[in-house]
Amino acid sequence: MNMKFALVAALGALTLAALAPQAAAADNGFYLGAGITKSEFEIDDVSDSLDDSSFKIIAGFRPLNWLAFEANYIDLGSDSGGGVDLDASAITVSALFLKEFAVIDLYARAGLANWKTDVDITGLGEFSDDDWEPTFGVGIGAHFGSLGVRAEYEQFSAELFDELDTDISTISLSFTYTFL
Repeated sequence: MNMKFALVAALGALTLAALAPQAAAADNGFYLGAGITKSEFEIDDVSDSLDDSSFKIIAGFRPLNWLAFEANYIDLGSDSGGGVDLDASAITVSALFLKEFAVIDLYARAGLANWKTDVDITGLGEFSDDDWEPTFGVGIGAHFGSLGVRAEYEQFSAELFDELDTDISTISLSFTYTFL
C-alpha cells in the first residue's frame, strides 16, 4: 500500500484541525460524503499486486458521539498484472466506534463488505464473482460544524472463484457533510 498517500492524508486532516481551533465537535445526525481511494489487491499465486486509484461515496448516521452507522460504495478500481485484468467494486455496511478529541475523531470500523469483481485471466477467459466478507478499518477525522474531512484505512478478504485468496486494502481521503 502506498504509505506516502496515507501519511499525506493523515497530515492533511491534522493540519485542517490545527487551522480551526474555534470549530466545535461534530454534531450528530445524517451525513453524506465522497472521497478518493487507493486500493491494492494481494492475490495468492500472482507475483505482482494489483492497485488503482478511484473513489468512494459515503452515507451515514451518527446517533451518539461515540457511534455511527455507515454505508459506502467503493469503486475499487481496475488494474492489470501477472496475466490478470481486474475490475472491482464493493458496498460496505459498518458500525464506527469513535473517540472525540475536540474537533478530531479517531475511529475503528467493523462491518461487512459485498465485493464484486470482473476478471479476465489470460488463457482462461472472463469471469465475475461476488460475496459478503467481514471488513474492518481505522481512521482519523476532523469536523468543522457540518463539514468534515477524514483519512481512513480499510481491509477485507475475498476468495475469488473459490480458489484465489485475495486481500483487498483501501486508503481513502474523504469529505463529509452532516445535515444538522
